[in-house]
Amino acid sequence: MTVASSAVAPGLAPLPVILKAGLLGGLVDFIYACGVAAANGRPATRPWQSVASGWLGKPSFDMGWTSVALGVVTHFAIATTMALAFALAASRVAVLTRRPLVSGLAYGVVLYLVMYGVVLPGRFGAPFPNWQGIQTVADICAHLGVGVVIALVIARVRLSRAQD
Repeated sequence: MTVASSAVAPGLAPLPVILKAGLLGGLVDFIYACGVAAANGRPATRPWQSVASGWLGKPSFDMGWTSVALGVVTHFAIATTMALAFALAASRVAVLTRRPLVSGLAYGVVLYLVMYGVVLPGRFGAPFPNWQGIQTVADICAHLGVGVVIALVIARVRLSRAQD
């Protein structure tokens, strides 16, 4: 392997970049969740009350904007943690930033498997994924989008460092 083919600056992406990746990746899923709620005749606040119910239980759905705010903050904190996890991996595995589209798609699959294989079953006790046709395909695509956005943001700064 030549120096030029492996040139990616070592180290973790700066905190503002990780925050940006979390914000933008979270925004992809935020828009998706609000769209799914609307398509199912529910208010756009419902997904965020559902997220907050992880902290508050069923009363979350009766707490109005308080639980919506908690759900949104929780959602973006999780998305930022996802960005941090990718940034940590990318600081050790250079190919993740050299091929951000491919690595982002792969990361999106990992995010989907963790969400539907660990988080949701742990929270609701139901087996996931529960195949629901187009809804499941859309869920997978949303996770792929989150992974790609995070990878592109992290890769952009790491590759620009390597060119300096």
